[in-house]
Formats: sequence, structure tokens, C-alpha cells
Amino acid sequence: MPGKTDLSELNCSLARTLEIVGDWWTLLIVRDAFLGVRRFGDFQTSLGIAKNILATRLDRLVTNDILARDGTAKRPVYRLTERGRALLPAMVALMQWGDRWASEDSPPVIVTDDQGREVRSVRLQSTAGDVSADSVRFHPGSGATARTRAFFDQLSRSGSGTAIARQVSPGRRRRSEPATAASPAKPSVRRRPSAD
Repeated sequence: MPGKTDLSELNCSLARTLEIVGDWWTLLIVRDAFLGVRRFGDFQTSLGIAKNILATRLDRLVTNDILARDGTAKRPVYRLTERGRALLPAMVALMQWGDRWASEDSPPVIVTDDQGREVRSVRLQSTAGDVSADSVRFHPGSGATARTRAFFDQLSRSGSGTAIARQVSPGRRRRSEPATAASPAKPSVRRRPSAD
């Protein structure tokens, strides 16, 4: 059987993130850390996870600076780092998606602020307001490799890309406009999860 693909090698921030926190045990450990779980045994009790799997996932989270390990070698305590706390919007967005689509609009857990006010649904926004799945566009960014740019070019040429936008200037983009023969455009594609 072939080995696991190293997603960190792909020229895609989503793929690189999934390499770090993309398996279900890891996300559930991070969830529990947000809930206040700190000790190995408490993670194990909460999740019902095998000790060897838990140890491997905790080590990976510490190595990737998502969790910090404090305390003694025999009684380590884990806490979220700044990098780990930055996962909160993604975690809440996944929970809210699950509330709607996997839990039949019956959320097992409600997320609130410290005053008990329910957190609104996580939304994508531009400076002009909400961005929907129909209006979102993906563009090669400043970290795009030649291969990624070629991927977008190929989608544009093949007609597979569903939206083409003209690049206004580095770092700034105008609302999507179709490319014409007189005005070649930098291609963009919407609803593509990753480009390698």
C-alpha cells in the first residue's frame, strides 16, 4: 500500500493546514483543549482514544505549536498556544456546519460569549459585506508557485474554471469580470478546495 501523501508539500494553505490538524482525533483534541481539558488522562477519558494514538497526536500538536506542554514529564499539562487559539473561528465554523447538516439543526453544544450571548454563524466577508459560495473567487496569491499559476491558467483555458477575474494590482482585485481577447486576465476559480 502506498504511503501517506505529504500534504505540506502542496502549494495550498488548506492542504498544509490539513497536514497539521486534518484528522478527526486531532480536531477533537483541539476542541477539548478549547473546552478546558489539560491532562492526558482527561483527553483519553473524554474521547475514548487509545493511549498510543493520543500520545502521537499530542506530540504532533506540540511540535506544530498548536499546544504547549507544561508541567512535569510524568504529569504534563497541555494548553493552547496563540497559534492554537487562532483555530477557533475554523472550529466554530465546522461545529456550526455540523449543527445544520449533521445534527439536524439540533446542536449538541451552543457557543456563546462570556456573557452567555450566542455566537453568530461564522461568515465570509469582504469590505463590501457577506460573500456567498456563488460570489467567492479564488486567485493565485503571492505565495503561488509556477505550478499553481499553471493550474489556474489551465482551468481558465479548459473552461473548467467557473469565474475569471482581472487582476487590478498586486494584492488588490476588482470584482470578477469575464476575460476578453482584448483584455487577457489572470485566471481565478471559485469553489476549488486546493491547487497544488
